[in-house]
Amino acid sequence: MVPGNVFRDLNDLPDEPRLGARLIVIGLGLLAIRFGWPRLEPGSYQKASEIFFRYFDLFRLNPRLAHSPGDFGWLLVSGSVLCIVSGAFIFFRRGFWWVAEHRKDEDVVRLDLK
Repeated sequence: MVPGNVFRDLNDLPDEPRLGARLIVIGLGLLAIRFGWPRLEPGSYQKASEIFFRYFDLFRLNPRLAHSPGDFGWLLVSGSVLCIVSGAFIFFRRGFWWVAEHRKDEDVVRLDLK
């Protein structure tokens, strides 16, 4: 099965600004966890990284690759960026459509040469 237009599925996302705001807050929270946790309690951060990769071994397909504690941080940053970008898209989507619908069509075709 060949994938079609990936952006066509974006129309199925909800238009609720609350969901967008929640996703943005979750993303910022993940960033705070990523950069605050290693500085406040480095031992538990290392332990959490080990436990995560023990139960969710992402490198079992290629045993030559080994994980490091930095990989856990990159996963947190990737998840936070995904939440922030999708949350911003959902949050501002209704506003973009509102502006497009309420803009005067005269402004596009009229030339003001004075």
